[in-house]
Amino acid sequence: MNMRDYLQTAVDYIEENITEPLNLETIGNHIGFSKYYLNSMFSLYTGMSLIEYTRKRKLVYGINQLKRGMRIIDIAFDLGYSCERSFSRAIKNSFGESPSYYRDNNVPLSRKLNVYDLKLTLDEEKICSYQVPGHEKVEALIRAKGVFAMKSYLSDVRYEKIDRMKVISTTAFGNEPEEEVITRLKKLAQEYHLNVNREFGFDVPVEGSPDMTEFRGYEYWLAVDEKELDKLEGDAFTYGGGEICVKDIPGYRYATLTIEEPFVDPFERIPGGFRALVSWLETHDFAEEDCKRLEKAHCLEEVLEGEKTVMNIYIPVDCL
Repeated sequence: MNMRDYLQTAVDYIEENITEPLNLETIGNHIGFSKYYLNSMFSLYTGMSLIEYTRKRKLVYGINQLKRGMRIIDIAFDLGYSCERSFSRAIKNSFGESPSYYRDNNVPLSRKLNVYDLKLTLDEEKICSYQVPGHEKVEALIRAKGVFAMKSYLSDVRYEKIDRMKVISTTAFGNEPEEEVITRLKKLAQEYHLNVNREFGFDVPVEGSPDMTEFRGYEYWLAVDEKELDKLEGDAFTYGGGEICVKDIPGYRYATLTIEEPFVDPFERIPGGFRALVSWLETHDFAEEDCKRLEKAHCLEEVLEGEKTVMNIYIPVDCL
């Protein structure tokens, strides 16, 4: 299967198990991807997180059941809500009206996503005219503004092998989680006199209550030689207000490119870099029918400081 086949399998699995408890771990295990890799790919192709998509599909299912005469309280319990009020609030927050409004009015709701119809492209003409057959016009998968200018701060795509590595990891959730985790691990490295080989970070999907999902998550790694781990208190401990743990990361072959001055416009340049990289992979590794299942993989970011700040971004494509 190619990448879109895998993502479509995830979408189909959600539909077939819509009343079951669904989380990233469960869906990822079904198709053979790590939850981090799956969420990254799904977000890049669709513009929404897999958890957000799953939650909205459950709500659409609930509204359809309501139109068939089911009681709100029964639907709420079927979909895992603790009470009728929380289910009603979720519909109001997601779609703008109460459940009774959708029960009593013939309002079209979002349909099941067809990933086969989605394809990332850097062709501005295709972006502006792209239409999903039989459905409303899809918003540009890549914003037309600056598509060609984007290339001026992106390098060519290349491959890089990163061997198996031991990493010291920490994660934070909040409005600015990156600063928290980077500061924590840099202080730890200084205090424990660690010799750090490389540093990587990546977004972490946030699951849980609606209040929690308003935050962002970020995980940060210090890659070190195994002997450096003897300087630590153990493989898991608390430091600087967060949990520290040691992880063993398999080796992968990555497709990678470099973003110049990524923090000049981070919400444009960094996502733009990942979209450009996936667009390139669409005609290379992701187009292959034997696109690899990567069960422990992550899409990584590596910031390097020098005369210019650059960020290398990595998407795993094969195991070593």
